[in-house]
Amino acid sequence: MEDLTARICWELVKKEGYIAIWRKPLNNNCYLNRDTGVLPLLCNSNDNLDNVWYVDLRACITQLPVNGYGSNVSTWPARLHDPPDRLQSIEMNAYISRKEIFRAESKYWNEIIDSYIHAFHWKDLKLRNVMDMRAGLGGQRLI
Repeated sequence: MEDLTARICWELVKKEGYIAIWRKPLNNNCYLNRDTGVLPLLCNSNDNLDNVWYVDLRACITQLPVNGYGSNVSTWPARLHDPPDRLQSIEMNAYISRKEIFRAESKYWNEIIDSYIHAFHWKDLKLRNVMDMRAGLGGQRLI
């Protein structure tokens, strides 16, 4: 695991017992300074990063955006509630704005997580990154 996380440029922040926390890179320096041929390879820079539905998965790393949508991410914790500018680049047929859809999805998933909390009588929450892979735009909630 440590070999893989080093190759994908994740930094080990803390390890305690069986729990480890890694931080993803904040820029492309590590990706660009890796030795030639290190797997997984970097994805082709001409690939459409938003083309994620009904396409085959590839074993490659997408570089972080340097400019344009995706390079200007809100700071924590504001990014939990602010629709990212990158949503504007996604092609979709919708009668309402992408930001409204993001907020509606976020509200929906907040209600789902709240129902889990209530149903399981959780009092002391120690959850992070609850995610449903079938979700739309706001399918996760950080607690």
